[in-house]
Amino acid sequence: MIHTCIPYASRASDKNIGAVYNNFMNMIPDADWACFLDHDAMFTTLDWYKQLEDIVESLSVSHHDAGLLTVCTNRIGNFEQIIQGIEPQNHDIYYHRKIGKQRQIEYGNSLRECEHLISGVVILISKDVWKKTSGFADGFLGVDNDIDRKIRELGYKSYIIDGVYCYHWYRADGIPMQGMGYSEDSNLSAI
Repeated sequence: MIHTCIPYASRASDKNIGAVYNNFMNMIPDADWACFLDHDAMFTTLDWYKQLEDIVESLSVSHHDAGLLTVCTNRIGNFEQIIQGIEPQNHDIYYHRKIGKQRQIEYGNSLRECEHLISGVVILISKDVWKKTSGFADGFLGVDNDIDRKIRELGYKSYIIDGVYCYHWYRADGIPMQGMGYSEDSNLSAI
């Protein structure tokens, strides 16, 4: 089973999103999966959950080395996850739903190995693999890269699901990180 979570870490928790991820992982049964979705993202097809279930069920045969899965998107730090030719400043949801459906039809459940550390707009991870790591790092920035690194050090691979597309707001309002309560050295420029 896949358990979906839109994690949020408040300022009162020092924005420790890693702790939120770990708490959720501790709650789900062994052998199940967690699907973390950023609070500023959305799946673009109606049957995304069934598609993720089908992919997870097929991994033991097709990609037994999969440790972590993520998706394609419009705006993110890892350019491998961005669809070429997309309009990153277009925030019309109808536009993105059409892209999602087209990707689903064209690529289905195909997986592509991710060369670089993932950007965690979506993190799909099994509890069994997570338990082999020391868990998500404490903090906010970089926890996605950290868990990906840990999984790869165990010999697993990370894959991008080419047929699942998420719309991601990702700083489209132009507010720098320090405008959200972060220090200036934490700022990442928008795409």
